[in-house]
Amino acid sequence: MFQNILKLVVLELLLFYGVADAMTRQQLKNSGKMMKKSCMPKNDVTEEQVGDIEKGHFIEERNVMCYVACIYSMSQLVKNNKLNYESVIKQVDMMFPPELREPTKAAAEKCKDVVKKYKDLCEHSFWTAKCMYDVDPKNFIMNRFVLIFIFFVLFDAAFGMTRAQLKKTLSMPKKQCMTKHGVTEDMVGGIEGGKFVEDRKVMCYIACIYQTIQVMKNDRLNKDLVIKQVDLLYPPELKAPTKAAVKQCMTVQDKYTDMCEGVFWSVKCLYEQDPASFVFP
Repeated sequence: MFQNILKLVVLELLLFYGVADAMTRQQLKNSGKMMKKSCMPKNDVTEEQVGDIEKGHFIEERNVMCYVACIYSMSQLVKNNKLNYESVIKQVDMMFPPELREPTKAAAEKCKDVVKKYKDLCEHSFWTAKCMYDVDPKNFIMNRFVLIFIFFVLFDAAFGMTRAQLKKTLSMPKKQCMTKHGVTEDMVGGIEGGKFVEDRKVMCYIACIYQTIQVMKNDRLNKDLVIKQVDLLYPPELKAPTKAAVKQCMTVQDKYTDMCEGVFWSVKCLYEQDPASFVFP
């Protein structure tokens, strides 16, 4: 309880003094990319279709509607398959800068009944977002709701995420990568426990996970990027052993010209170096 109160107090101070953005600009950018990368391929949309939503460009297509719903779902604003007004207001009160709270809550209030017109999550998410834009275009930023989620991730990290929170965070791209590479839970569900199935699809699934969480560069796991993520997200007791394993295993991939193979064997090495500290979605 005290830790949660402390996190909120720290965040409020950062927002009040206007330094949260300066301190976490790159972290927010990377986290936002991760969420966007998860929702775009999942709903088969392009940047041209969704890149200007914040400017009022709402394309009335099913996949765009479901992309909007995906963003809101990942931002933890959906309950029982509907956007939840109380959750929005509660999080705005806790997380938004003072100057944005009232206009955002006023727009949410005016648009809260949109969900009653549509049974479908994708449709009512889309039309609610459009309503909020129409009510107050100047203050409409869909990604603010994404930032609510990201702030919780970052501040949990700053105060020490638990292993369960870490795994949940890393699991965001799992469904996307499983579908993309045609793997089943039976094939990949035991990776954290050391079950590495030597199958091409599994190898590329593992590479997909690491690509999505932004720790690869030039088709290779990048030691510096991995260590930065470990420092940012991992619980204190896992940081040192995980970084030690990373330093031992990053060169394994150099034995393979193929990206999927190289990543697969490097990750298997990470597990073998320290099974107790290995975390995988």
